[in-house]
Amino acid sequence: MNMRRVGLPMLVLALVAGCSRANAPKNLADTVTKAVYSNDISHVAERFNALIRPQLTRSSVGALSDKMHAQGDYQGLEQVQTGGTGGVYGYAAKFSHGSMLVCMKLDQDGKIAGYRVEPLGAGQPSPSTENPCAMLK
Repeated sequence: MNMRRVGLPMLVLALVAGCSRANAPKNLADTVTKAVYSNDISHVAERFNALIRPQLTRSSVGALSDKMHAQGDYQGLEQVQTGGTGGVYGYAAKFSHGSMLVCMKLDQDGKIAGYRVEPLGAGQPSPSTENPCAMLK
């Protein structure tokens, strides 16, 4: 009886921990997308790796923020491409007036090694290709 009391909570914890790791790339992409939308370069930069971080500028983040705001209120991400072996993830960022493709490549430390955002066509809620983020491989 004591084993059941201990075993079941441990199993639940293991399942929850596994789910949180599986959602980590989406959570990271959502956090960075929110920071870009808010034009918050410091929160954007801290999630990029040391090779990419110097390429970020206030003007580039601001320009991307303006493009996102033109799509309306940010409403979240929907996964359209999984990481696989290349560490590249793709999401459709939903806004009140449109969608944008968010592509993100992670390095071995879980830092962003590539991030690209493109508007999707009018009335196109998700990318039309099977591998929409191939440009980051």
